[in-house]
Amino acid sequence: MKTAVAGVIGILLFAVLPPGAQGWSGLVPEQRMQVQPPAADLNAILLQIQQATASANGNIGRLRIEKWKTDSDQKKQLQQVAESLQKNIANAVPGLINDVQASKGGALASFKLYHNLNVLYEFMSGLADAAGSLGKREEYEPLAADAAAIDTARQNLSAYIEQAVGRLEAANRPPAGATAQTHPNATPVPGKKVVVIDEDEAPPRKKSGAKSTKKKTSTPPSAAPAPSPGSPH
Repeated sequence: MKTAVAGVIGILLFAVLPPGAQGWSGLVPEQRMQVQPPAADLNAILLQIQQATASANGNIGRLRIEKWKTDSDQKKQLQQVAESLQKNIANAVPGLINDVQASKGGALASFKLYHNLNVLYEFMSGLADAAGSLGKREEYEPLAADAAAIDTARQNLSAYIEQAVGRLEAANRPPAGATAQTHPNATPVPGKKVVVIDEDEAPPRKKSGAKSTKKKTSTPPSAAPAPSPGSPH
């Protein structure tokens, strides 16, 4: 039991974001018609996050970790985890939600909130597991429900971010067939070929068949000053 609890605490104190990659199945999936998912309601998602984190904050405060069936060092570590969760919910979450609202659902601000929800979910899940093995049932069940609610909220926020990034990429994608560059001063005429000459480029030099017969006059050298009579030779 003590080894299992130590493992739970280790996960809590050194939590990492869960990539959660799914394995490939051996079967080739059948081709199905892709249906566009409905647009995610950001305001509803933010409200869901506020409700889930507020419930988690209250249930964490009702834990009696000092009475759990473990030693004093593990109780101290679990209490630190609980306090860190409450500080994050009270301080970080409201600011991140305000940033999303101020940016009108910007992808960057939304992703920062999503990243924080990932951390909250990992810590909440670990604390709920510890409450289930060390505490009472009435302590475990509310925490497990809060962790599930946070998980649902982060998945909904992830869907919103995916749709927002997709719209942004679609808006910046050039239309099909518009890869050719046109000169700004060229006016296309139907049925005529337009030749554009870049004024910045120098025209090619013409090769002359005959050499020029015009002689180039040379500048005469300046006369050297006459030596003075008293100058030494």
